[in-house]
Amino acid sequence: MPSPFPGMDPYLEHPAYWSGFRSTFIVHIRSALTRALPKGYYADVEQHVWLEGDDPDERHPFAKPDGYVAEREGGDGSAVATIPATIASTEVTLPKPEKKGHKFVKIVDQPGNRVVTVIEVLSPSNKESGKDRDAYLYKRNEYLHTGTSLVEIDLLFDGERVPMGKPRPPQADYYALVSRANRFPKASVWAFTVRDPLPVLPVPLKPADGEIVLALRPCLDRAYEDAGYQNRIDYAHPPAVALSTADAK
Repeated sequence: MPSPFPGMDPYLEHPAYWSGFRSTFIVHIRSALTRALPKGYYADVEQHVWLEGDDPDERHPFAKPDGYVAEREGGDGSAVATIPATIASTEVTLPKPEKKGHKFVKIVDQPGNRVVTVIEVLSPSNKESGKDRDAYLYKRNEYLHTGTSLVEIDLLFDGERVPMGKPRPPQADYYALVSRANRFPKASVWAFTVRDPLPVLPVPLKPADGEIVLALRPCLDRAYEDAGYQNRIDYAHPPAVALSTADAK
């Protein structure tokens, strides 16, 4: 049984449901794109990951270091020193890093293995002041300024909207933004309410290959049914978000 709402279901924004819904929704977006992509492209789920120490200004991408020591397969773990090590100047306590991140979908040009388009589904932390929002906006700016097309989907009623340029888009409950790399800084915005169906979005490829389309509603329906939300959500009670009086009624 699908969600009873024509588009976004505001009950899914409840903390008990959102994280699981978002993860499954992203996987179904990847599947829908895979079915639509022409030869020479593939879609995959990736994760932004960074390490944070005690200092809030210390945020570094998590990747293989430039130099590392690996144990050779079959080795006994012993090391041979030919000269004594120099005595250290002092001893310090290192910050304990925390591995953080969130999933997104990328479309890759297979021959060149280059990320052409990124599809982001916003999380609550992307819309709250703090380190997670700052990290997301930094990554968003990287997309926009490095020739990567961006499809950004905001299905969260609550929280501070991410910047969407000028003029300000119409007032709405939810938004989707598509920034085509070859038209930047121009971008297209879809504004829709809890009463509206979810939009069918264009997903840019390389300019020579045009665009494919992504219908959000089938992805939501599959995520909804996979998790059995029809049996878990009590629609007799108000949702976690503060809808307008007319919409709540």
